[in-house]
Amino acid sequence: MISLDNGFQEAVAIVADMRASSARLRDTLKFKASHSGAVPAPALDLLGFAGGEGSEVLLVHPDSERGAIRLIEVHGDPLPRTRDGGQSWDPGGIFDINMRALQGIEPLHRALSLSGFSSPAPITDWDFGPLSVREVVEADADGVVIALMERVAPMLQGYEGIGGPASWVFNSTQIVPDFAAARAFYCETLGWQVVQETQLQHPDGRNCMGLPVRLAPGIGAQVGIYHPHGRMEGSVEIIAFDCGGIDFSDAAPGRGWACLRFMVSDAASMLERAGQGDCTVTPLVELDWQPHGRCLAGSIRTPWGARLEVLQAV
Repeated sequence: MISLDNGFQEAVAIVADMRASSARLRDTLKFKASHSGAVPAPALDLLGFAGGEGSEVLLVHPDSERGAIRLIEVHGDPLPRTRDGGQSWDPGGIFDINMRALQGIEPLHRALSLSGFSSPAPITDWDFGPLSVREVVEADADGVVIALMERVAPMLQGYEGIGGPASWVFNSTQIVPDFAAARAFYCETLGWQVVQETQLQHPDGRNCMGLPVRLAPGIGAQVGIYHPHGRMEGSVEIIAFDCGGIDFSDAAPGRGWACLRFMVSDAASMLERAGQGDCTVTPLVELDWQPHGRCLAGSIRTPWGARLEVLQAV
């Protein structure tokens, strides 16, 4: 199922060693490689690596064609991390992807920790609006951050046919410096619908983001999740903390999450709207988006440095 006009199809990360990163994720998440090869030159151009060369592998859940992870290794000296030294509350770029722990969060967390991922805080039980969840944030040396979520209540629905320890990627988070501006981009400029909005609070100090426990009760955050049709499938989440932080909005492209890719029916229109919303957009180019085929593709870079790529089949 290609997610046409229905949220992002895949998340793209830049890594130092594609083979090693792919092996770790395939072993822990039980994803499979559906494509590997050279990165098309137009794809590297859209990511900010004009004139470079690279290799890529696409990792997909065995039971889903969407919510995939594409790993790209740019040839040459290893790149620095885009959010080098960044903390969970620092704005700029794409912070993480979200996956559901379907067979318990503890064994999946342990598997990722043994493969080189580390967490800023232990598994945390908390309420996210009307939902009760268990969550842990995992990060590797490339700055590839994965948030694992296990639903406690109400009972998770919609994943009955999805096997394995982890779901496909269903959401991705951006830490933003200005919540109102980011919300206006998704809801007004792009015309997306609200999935959920809430205030993030930590009354007893426990949190999954690594905020100091004694300070966390006094730190608030606005949270919003948005999607073209109001669904939490290929949705984008924005969080604005009120404690400030280092702003990575203008960071150069490097290792870590590089972009979210959306399959759309009218790429030119989406680029035009984004350009009117203070985003930097590229002209459309033709791209061989393997394994999906030829596309017209363009890139949107938001004022806070998150990159969204739109692709239209030709």
